[in-house]
Amino acid sequence: MKETDARDRSCCLKKLAPSFLVCIALLSCLVGLQASAEDWPKYKHDLANTGHSGETGINSTNVSSLKTKWTYATGGEISASPAVATINGVSTVFIGSWNGVFSAINAVTGQLIWSFTVDFLTNRCNAAQNWCRIGSSAAVDTANNLVFFGSYNSFLYALNATTGKLVWKQSVGRSVAGYEVWSSPAVYNGMVYVGVSSHGDDPCTPGGQVNAYNELTGALSWSFNTIDQTTCPGGGTCVGGSIWSSLAIDKTNGIVYAGTGNPGSTCTPPTQNAGSYPDSILALSANSGVLLNHFQAIKNDMNDKDFGSSPFLYSTSETNQCTETTISHLWVSDASKNGYLYTSERDAAGLVGDGQEIFASEKGFIATPSVRQMTTTTSCASGKTITDRKDYIYAPGWDGTLWTYMIDGAGETVTLNSNKKLATKMPAWSSPAAIQDVVIFGSNDGNLYVAGQYGKILQTFPMGTAAIYSGPAISNGRVYFGDTAGTLYCMSINGQ
Repeated sequence: MKETDARDRSCCLKKLAPSFLVCIALLSCLVGLQASAEDWPKYKHDLANTGHSGETGINSTNVSSLKTKWTYATGGEISASPAVATINGVSTVFIGSWNGVFSAINAVTGQLIWSFTVDFLTNRCNAAQNWCRIGSSAAVDTANNLVFFGSYNSFLYALNATTGKLVWKQSVGRSVAGYEVWSSPAVYNGMVYVGVSSHGDDPCTPGGQVNAYNELTGALSWSFNTIDQTTCPGGGTCVGGSIWSSLAIDKTNGIVYAGTGNPGSTCTPPTQNAGSYPDSILALSANSGVLLNHFQAIKNDMNDKDFGSSPFLYSTSETNQCTETTISHLWVSDASKNGYLYTSERDAAGLVGDGQEIFASEKGFIATPSVRQMTTTTSCASGKTITDRKDYIYAPGWDGTLWTYMIDGAGETVTLNSNKKLATKMPAWSSPAAIQDVVIFGSNDGNLYVAGQYGKILQTFPMGTAAIYSGPAISNGRVYFGDTAGTLYCMSINGQ
């Protein structure tokens, strides 16, 4: 039987009743719990990278009651976000750490189910140092019982989600030459999609990559290189364009969106800057990898102001009964290290138009924002209404603030005025998780923060001195995240 929390037990035991009524009440409570519970199977929850949970168990009225349910020591720094999925009826947390160990942990009890150690290599990734970072968050395909993640050693791994046994692995390039998988995989239509980066620009590779693999066999289907060498000045070889972030996938139109890194002038050693496609948002065919179009945020970037956060997809609309018109838009946004939130319209052909640029802070963004849709209705005439389906965007910044934006049904974006300063001015690199009317995220100051729907900080939970880079995951009424001391946390209402 599925675990029930204290609230559910209370619901079922409020009063004595004949046995058949007790059974009906119990069934009703369990059905309600099942309806509100869901997995968080990948980075930012879904293919659109919204970071939004559909659960209802945590909100502004009870979030102050969050308490630590259990902790698990991984033995290595955690920067990845947990993935949570139900495997053979067991809710399971999947997390990798910088000691090269990838773990599956019982999401209810915090007990280790299995662990897998990545391939240690010579030079930068070796067993003697007990170091081979897993910065890539896992993606779980419960239908095929597979879990995927990447590592510093340049391998993309596919493991059996039940046992942790290796199913396949693929190298994206030689680790000693600088190749790494920071990006978190996404599983769509029988394929695994992932970005390829360098080792923190030291050295850079001759282009990042967006790769697509057959999820069952690991066979490479296609690869797109993010540096067009024909645009390298003087006909030389340019480097850069790493994919640090995770891909967003428009599953309706079969389009992969990727944000790219800085060009070669800020690499070690430096090269000239290619014109295409550093500091860009790319739209690629999910089937073929063909570039449909792209938007370049900065031309000839000399200051490493690239896309460290991931693109995310959402929609807005407005239905006006008075004018008998409906306006609808599809959007892709990404937050840059240059301090701008870039937003472009999208359709079945990819990116549309020039998009919007909203400036927030010179220190910029690394955390991937989260998005929540809200619907408001206003009267425009007797018995007629305007229905506005708008989105709120929550973006923790490098400047120690939470920036909150609103994009309305007509497509206009504004920055909301709110009490957005955190307890310290230290950066916030943790990508938020949204549920009901709150967003939850960590900070480099070691605090876990909860903000309301307009960005006001409602609650601060001091978790210790270690930075929290890991973006939270929410599943079955529990919040999971890790810190740089290697501790994986599970929090829930009253620790239940």
